[in-house]
Amino acid sequence: MKMRPIQSSLVAVAAAMLLLSSVQAGESMSTASAKAIYSQGEKSDYLAGFHQKKLSADCSSCHPGDKVSDGQTEIDQKCVSCHGSYDSLGKKDMDAGKKISAHAGHLSINSCTTCHGGHEASFAYCNNCHIFEMPMKFGRQKEAYLPQDLSIYRDAVANRTEEADFVVVGAGGAGIAAAIEASRKGLKTIVLEKMPIIGGSSLLSTGGMNVAGSRQQQAAGIKDTPQMFVEDTLKVGKGVNDKVLVEVLAEQSRSALEWFEGLGGKLDLDPGVYGGCQAPRMHYTKSGGIGRYMIKEMKLALEKSGADVRVNSQVVRLEQDENGRVTGVLVKGKNTGLYRINAASVLLATGSYANNGALVSKYHPEFFGMVTSAQPGSHGDGIFLGKAAGAQTTHLERVQVHPNIASGTSLMITLAMRTNGGILVNNKGQRFYNDNAPRNELGAAMLKQPAQKVWLIYDDAVVAKRPKVHQGYVRLGVVVEGETPQALAAKIGIPAEEFAKTMKRYAEFVQAKKDDDFGRKELPEPLNEGKLYAIDVVPAIGGTLGGLRTDARTRVLDADGKPIPGLLAAGEVVGEWHGEDRYGGNAVAGNIVFGRIAAQEAAAAVGK
Repeated sequence: MKMRPIQSSLVAVAAAMLLLSSVQAGESMSTASAKAIYSQGEKSDYLAGFHQKKLSADCSSCHPGDKVSDGQTEIDQKCVSCHGSYDSLGKKDMDAGKKISAHAGHLSINSCTTCHGGHEASFAYCNNCHIFEMPMKFGRQKEAYLPQDLSIYRDAVANRTEEADFVVVGAGGAGIAAAIEASRKGLKTIVLEKMPIIGGSSLLSTGGMNVAGSRQQQAAGIKDTPQMFVEDTLKVGKGVNDKVLVEVLAEQSRSALEWFEGLGGKLDLDPGVYGGCQAPRMHYTKSGGIGRYMIKEMKLALEKSGADVRVNSQVVRLEQDENGRVTGVLVKGKNTGLYRINAASVLLATGSYANNGALVSKYHPEFFGMVTSAQPGSHGDGIFLGKAAGAQTTHLERVQVHPNIASGTSLMITLAMRTNGGILVNNKGQRFYNDNAPRNELGAAMLKQPAQKVWLIYDDAVVAKRPKVHQGYVRLGVVVEGETPQALAAKIGIPAEEFAKTMKRYAEFVQAKKDDDFGRKELPEPLNEGKLYAIDVVPAIGGTLGGLRTDARTRVLDADGKPIPGLLAAGEVVGEWHGEDRYGGNAVAGNIVFGRIAAQEAAAAVGK
């Protein structure tokens, strides 16, 4: 309903009177205005209003200065000074018996403002991936991170200019590895991450790191070579991988692991074998998810390296000279606006486009609305930035369907639960495919099951190989357990007699070392030790396999196959190297291998 002119005028006068009445001696108009805005109405329910009304706080209580940085660290320090550290709050939640605590999660959050907004509704960042009952004061349950049309910044003007040797766009595994290496080489390195936390989808990785010829393999008597690694990767990728990139990955995988170990990391060899490959080569952490552990170790090294890391900082345009050389980036800071950074080299390490439903559905309409396990900012920004600069894209239709997502969540269940012995059954209580097949094959088979209902089944023998991971799934409430096949079947609602027959038949296959039903080659456990466990799993978009075309030195290629000067790419934003399907564990290794190569190229560009 439209407001009459006289009513509108009265409201305006009342607002002005309220504002004027709040201006006291020595108080600025902006401070007074803020007090008026947050003293009444819907905004009084935000943190700023609460602090003002209940605690008699003013702007300076949270803002030590007039300007707010993009990372908002100065505000975070104010929060911590009153409420305690992130870790101490997590301990407090756990001591209070909370099953789930946002302050004791697996993400590398060290910023209060990631979730808590002073001048806007707060939201639980966890619920971008999970569906937790996590009520928050002054907020809502979820805020969606949506893809942006970067073309609107084509003619945008920067408000200032900075200088650097190397700009890294994206602070996932590849970007962090590149930044550490470049900073160690003496390059002035700036890392730009559009999300409020670093880690990207690497932080969510649950499996491990593929390495050929490691000391761990040698100690276990495992014979493995880079050539065997290449052969297995080509097999999983259906032979359409860029073989040159795969060879670089395999040949440098051992040095990548040694580099990580040099940071203080420690990985063990997983005895499981993936999808008919020739040797166990996945290296994992006994502490739980590989992503959380590796990012934690790499983050410490990143901080020591001297690299300038900026969150809430989205690159919206690549800058080029008249010859097409990339000369820097245009950045949109959350609070500082648009600015330019000039640099001799720019690395795109922006991850996949798995959370860009429009782009995925363009190539796969059947995937519309499908959940993804990628981090919420995986929108394909690097692809759009690269294309605008003349980069060649390749096989954007290659989208990976991950077969192990906990139903009702975006929680990726590690493939190690299958490679170490777990199987899959449908709602008839029957196996339906080779449980250890490559991801895309298995995902497609799951989609054909009645009601698309599938259960991951494993026992205490499998748990003994990944106890921390299992305990985490139990804590998250996705695990059902039973003392016998019949008891478990009753709990998950599948035919008990048929499921018991399935389990008995599978145990016989393990004993005979031959799967007569589906030809599974790896049969490590008969699944008859201790309790049985079940997780309701669904296929979901686990990642994307297409992207920018690069050469073996991470240089981005144009439509003619020539390197675009000054532009590099590494990680999931790069196409071709995975082929039709990703070999689980390759992405973790590739982040370090190609991130380090990118740093070498950046150093060469400035003569270091």
